[in-house]
Amino acid sequence: MIKKEHIPTLKSNTYRKSYFKHESTSPSVALSSDRYFEINRRCVWPQVIDAHRLDFYMIFIVTLGEGVHTFGPKEYYIRQNSLCFVSPDMISSWRTEIEEQQGYFVTFSETFFTQGCENKRFLQEIPFFQLDGHAVLTLTEEQTQYYLTIFQFMHAEYHDSNSYSPDILRTQLQLLLHKANAQLKTEIVCNHASNHAGLRLVKAFKALYLRDFHALGKGKGLALKKVADYADELGISQNHLNDTIKIVTGRSAGQLIRHQLTSHATMCLMHSGKSIAEIAFALGFEDPSYFARFYKIQTGKSPSEFRAGNL
Repeated sequence: MIKKEHIPTLKSNTYRKSYFKHESTSPSVALSSDRYFEINRRCVWPQVIDAHRLDFYMIFIVTLGEGVHTFGPKEYYIRQNSLCFVSPDMISSWRTEIEEQQGYFVTFSETFFTQGCENKRFLQEIPFFQLDGHAVLTLTEEQTQYYLTIFQFMHAEYHDSNSYSPDILRTQLQLLLHKANAQLKTEIVCNHASNHAGLRLVKAFKALYLRDFHALGKGKGLALKKVADYADELGISQNHLNDTIKIVTGRSAGQLIRHQLTSHATMCLMHSGKSIAEIAFALGFEDPSYFARFYKIQTGKSPSEFRAGNL
């Protein structure tokens, strides 16, 4: 029988032994018995934190340093300008060979966060704390500075606390999470819009070259344009056309055209009584031997081999 390794659950009064390089002189502070909140600098983190679970929430920002952090089933290489989220009961671990780490990490209980909130399920509903969600936000320099300022305000308020501090800290923490949630939704919408724009461009490009293929159905010869000519018709650069089509389809613009050309050639070879040379000329090839080489590269068989196998 394989012995399963026990993964400990770290509580607010015990996690410091794992998350601090040295024994902490400042005790963990609970603002009330069940409304836990704490904020510290990341420079106290050791280079290795073994697999564990937390019984509270954690958010940390990285302004210096890097390493491998696991969040549930996913492993991330965390570096500067990262905002990260750990939910209760999520298996987490940390490894780095770089000793110097900078940033902040805030830990808090659900009851602290939701006090006074109308939506008591906010933490469970946002994608950051879901098992298959977005545990890491990659930030720009400007975004990093924005979130860092919130952490700094919380840090100052926490270490100079008074009777008003719990409400102030809660408001700052809620601001941080609402801002991060809004940022993620905006990025998803932008990516979605970008994907739609890419699909529209692919559709427009296909419409252009298929228009030229329609000449075959009218008994005319095929006169395909260069990719650059199609890009000009679409009012974009050839590079932009190729890049977008590659992202959406996994193929280049030229590959799409060659695939369509090969399909037409195959239909002609199967159903037309024309000779291979006549088919080559109809498809715009000036030299039947070049058509034969093209077809074999695309299909693995020469036109004559294909016809022989389909008689």
